[in-house]
Amino acid sequence: MGNSAIIKTDKDGEPSGTVELEIRIYPVKEPKGNTKAFASISIDGMFGVHGVSIVEGKNGLFVAMPQTKDAQGNYRDIFHPVTSEGRKALNNAVLHEYSIALEQLAVKQESTVSKIREAKEAKTSQPAPDKSAVKEAGKGVKAKAEATL
Repeated sequence: MGNSAIIKTDKDGEPSGTVELEIRIYPVKEPKGNTKAFASISIDGMFGVHGVSIVEGKNGLFVAMPQTKDAQGNYRDIFHPVTSEGRKALNNAVLHEYSIALEQLAVKQESTVSKIREAKEAKTSQPAPDKSAVKEAGKGVKAKAEATL
C-alpha cells in the first residue's frame, strides 16, 4: 500500500494540480492464470475503485480495469482513465506499488524461511537429554507440587 500522485492537466494539457492515489495491492498467492494481483485504488480520499487486476501479458505486466459483461457478451470497463496520460500515470503508479508489494513479500518469506532454518538448527544442535535426568526432573516437580499443597 502506498501513496502516489499523478498530475492533473487542464484542457490545454498544462499541469493543474495532483491527484492523490492510495493503492492497495493483493498479490495472488498461487496464480493459475495470467492475473498476478488485484488492486484497490482510493482517489483523493473520495472515490474508491476495486477489482483492478495486474495481468501478465505478452509484452509484460499491465493494469486491467474492472469490467462488466453487457447483454451482447462484450466486456466493458466500469472505470477507466479518460486520457492516455491518465492511463499511463495510473498504470505506472499501480505497477510501482505492485513491485513494492512483491519486494515486501519476498522479505517476509525469506524471514520466515530463516526462522524455520534457525529452529531446525537449534533443535539438531541440542544434545539428547539424559533419560535419568529427565526421570529425576519429573520427581522433583512432583515433590515440589506435593509440598505446595
